[in-house]
Order: sequence, then C-alpha cells, then structure tokens
Amino acid sequence: MKILSIANQKGGVGKSTLTVHLAYAAMEAGLRVLLVDMDKQGSLSLTFPATEGQAPGLAASKLYGAEATDEQPQAINERLSIIRADNALLSIDKAENEVIRRPARSLRRFADHFDVCFIDTPPLLGVRLMASLAASDYVITPVSIGLYELAGVADLMQTLHVIRTQGFNPRLKHVGILAMKTNSRSTEARNALASMREKYGPVILPNTLPERAAVRKAIAQRRPVWFRTSGEGHLKAAHEWRAVCEDILKRLA
Repeated sequence: MKILSIANQKGGVGKSTLTVHLAYAAMEAGLRVLLVDMDKQGSLSLTFPATEGQAPGLAASKLYGAEATDEQPQAINERLSIIRADNALLSIDKAENEVIRRPARSLRRFADHFDVCFIDTPPLLGVRLMASLAASDYVITPVSIGLYELAGVADLMQTLHVIRTQGFNPRLKHVGILAMKTNSRSTEARNALASMREKYGPVILPNTLPERAAVRKAIAQRRPVWFRTSGEGHLKAAHEWRAVCEDILKRLA
C-alpha cells in the first residue's frame, strides 16, 4: 500500500478537492483506496457519507492510540474505505511528540487490503500534520498562487526537511508542488507562477489547475468533475483534472 499525504500549511488551497479526485481516479484505475481524514473540518468525510444505519468504523483519532484496535475503516463501496475525522482529533495536537509515529504503525495493518492510501491533512503545523507525513511514502503540495499561499509552501518545505532529517521518516518523497486555482488572464498570477517555478524548479509539477466553477459544482454534487460533462468549461476542467490525477498516480511508483 502506497501512502500519499496531501499537505500544505495553508488552508483553502484545495487539499480536500484534490484528495477526492485522486480517490475517484484511483478507483477508476482499479485500485483499492483507503482515505484518511486528519482534518477536523471533515471535508473529505462529508464528501463520502455513510449509508443509513452503517457502523461508523475506525475514527482517525484512534490511529494515535498506544494500543492497536480491531476496528476497521468504514467501507463506502468495494473499492473505497474511509477513516473519518472525529472530535477527538482536536486533542491530538496537544499530545506529546511520541505519538507522531503511531499512525504509521496503525495504517500498516491495512497494507494487504488496499493499494493506495490518501491522507487529507490539517492546514496547520502540529502533531496531526507531522504524523501524516511520518506515515507517508509520498507527499504532494497543492498551492494557490498568492503571497500568503507561497509563504505556506516555504513553511511546508521546512517541515519536510525536519521529517526527513530528525528520524521521523527519512524515506518520504515529495511528488511536487501542484499549482491550483490559477488564473492565466491575470498578469500577477502568471508572474507569481513563473517566480515559483524559478525558485523551486522541477519541484513544480508541469500541469496546473485553473479556477473553474465546474469543479465547485462537482464537489457539491459529490462526484468527480469528469462525470457527465456539459459545456466547454466543464469539459476543459474534466480534461485538466483527469490529466493531473493520472500523472500523480503514475508518480507513486
């Protein structure tokens, strides 16, 4: 099971939207997918609701327990299961650093049952973000183009350095930085993206994801943007998002 964290120390950059689309793309590729919602906002959990009367399954906070639990992720369908965010996650960031390594151990129990695991991380540095990165084989950084957002990238790059060099996870690989919510008609946005490419070089992924209304509508309807496309803008969004998701999945080698 390959584990990918979707992470940036800045909110509102599209982490959950990317995680949702990666899940759909992986399922369509025939992979068995496990989702982990480490963000107390629970956007990922909201996208994949339980069926009426279904048992809640393993909660994300339980991944930090000192003792192993027999609870299982909640099955959404035959190819998708989820470990949902819960209220107890709020207390995790107040815990000691020793719990950072526990989710890695907990998630490996499911290695034979899933092909890929996507972790939607919280937007602030803390135990939950550190633990997600410590548990992951890979991390990808979605970022919108702006002064505050780019500062968040610099912070995350420093966090990745700490994770690799302080013994938490020296094998962690950075898939790259994905520019999202781009606006090719804005001179400032184009210049900011060019500046980011100059600063980070090949770490910036070649594809970008422009801001499109079709994506917001698709998420509101709990489906991928390439489902039942209608109109030129929707079709463009479908092609863009499918290309990005397929590229990311190929990089999880």
